[in-house]
Amino acid sequence: MNNIIFLTDDETGEEIEFEIIDAVEKDGDRFILVVPVEEDGEEDEALILKDVSENDEEAVYQLIEDEEELIRAAQYFMDEDNDYDLDF
Repeated sequence: MNNIIFLTDDETGEEIEFEIIDAVEKDGDRFILVVPVEEDGEEDEALILKDVSENDEEAVYQLIEDEEELIRAAQYFMDEDNDYDLDF
């Protein structure tokens, strides 16, 4: 999977480019694992986003604020691919 999405920082209005590195659907929810597209070669810091689209033409993703839901989503990715080393 090699898709690019843009997220807007609510505080600054700045658009930030992210690469989708994986996606998983479980229990009727869809989550994506994204990393910022950076040119400096730093270690990637990944985010897990939840698809909150409701029949929209474009997908709408948001950060997961509930800690239990975030841990559950991270476990979904680790169950799918043992190579992920996700820290909170």
